[in-house]
Formats: sequence, C-alpha cells, structure tokens
Amino acid sequence: FFSHSVDLTDEEIALCRETGARICHNPSANISIQGRCPVPELLDAGVTVMLGSDGTAPDRGYDMFRHMWQCMHYHRRHFRDTGVLPPGKVLEMATIDAARALGLDGEIGSLETGKRADLILVDLAKPHLYPQNMPVYRVMYFANGADVDTVLVNGKILMEGRRVLTVNEAEVLDLAQQETER
Repeated sequence: FFSHSVDLTDEEIALCRETGARICHNPSANISIQGRCPVPELLDAGVTVMLGSDGTAPDRGYDMFRHMWQCMHYHRRHFRDTGVLPPGKVLEMATIDAARALGLDGEIGSLETGKRADLILVDLAKPHLYPQNMPVYRVMYFANGADVDTVLVNGKILMEGRRVLTVNEAEVLDLAQQETER
C-alpha cells in the first residue's frame, strides 16, 4: 500500500500492477504540487487507486467532496481533457475502490446484501444542487460536507438531520479547543 506515489515511471506502474500494490491518491496534499500521481495511467494498468485526504494538515480539511472535485480537476488540467476521470469513477475511488484497497470490499464500499450499511444521505434540496437531475454529477461537482444530512455506520444512525446522535458534539468541540490551547 502506497500513498501519494508521485512521478511514477511506466516501469514502476507495471510493478504496481504485478505486485498488486494499492495506491492512496491525495490530490489536496502538498506533494501533489511537487509531482503528479499518475492516477489515469495506474487505473488503465489495472492498479487499485483509492482517494484519500491529508486532512490533518493545517491547510486542508476532511471534506471528501472537495477532494473528489480536486482529483477530477487536477488530472483534467494535466491532460487538458475534461473527460479524464469522470464523476462516477472518482466516486468509486472514494467508495468501492477505497474498500478494495483496504481489503474490506467484502464488507463495505457498496450497497449490497450482506455488507455493512455504511452510507451517507446528501440533502439535494439546496439551491447549489439544483436542478435535480444528474445526481452523481451534481454531488461530485457541487456538494460539500455540509450537505450531508444523515450518516449510518453498520446500519446505526450516527447523525440525522445534521445532528450528531452518538456524542455530545458541543462537548467534543470544546475539548478539542481546550487541547489546542493547551
């Protein structure tokens, strides 16, 4: 399992395929300014590439919608081709491909009988997500983390109506602030 994997050569891509290496692409990471992870080339070679985030860095967050959007535009700019990494493929990189890369695709990553019900519900009834056609396109280009209304993990509702049900959110935020100040 490799993260970032910028400036891989054709030989290194072939080695990734031959060894079954999996790649975590972090398009928002600073390393992505210094080099390019050849995601389309890796995918064409049959290498599993998941989408990740360097969310703990001080200059970026955990909003995977932002990272998915950035992934598409990062590679499209490189190839000067708006058809590179279409929205559906990038959504797969954040879901089923991520589960496959982690060896968990039998449990999570897609909605199938027998798998854990880990999912989010996005509130599409917002002006920036209208008109309500082409939902994958709308979500991939215009949604953000604040549009997530409900979160289920293993079938248990953890957040509903944007209200966290399993912890005292205000208390957690207060403790985080105290720790930061300490």
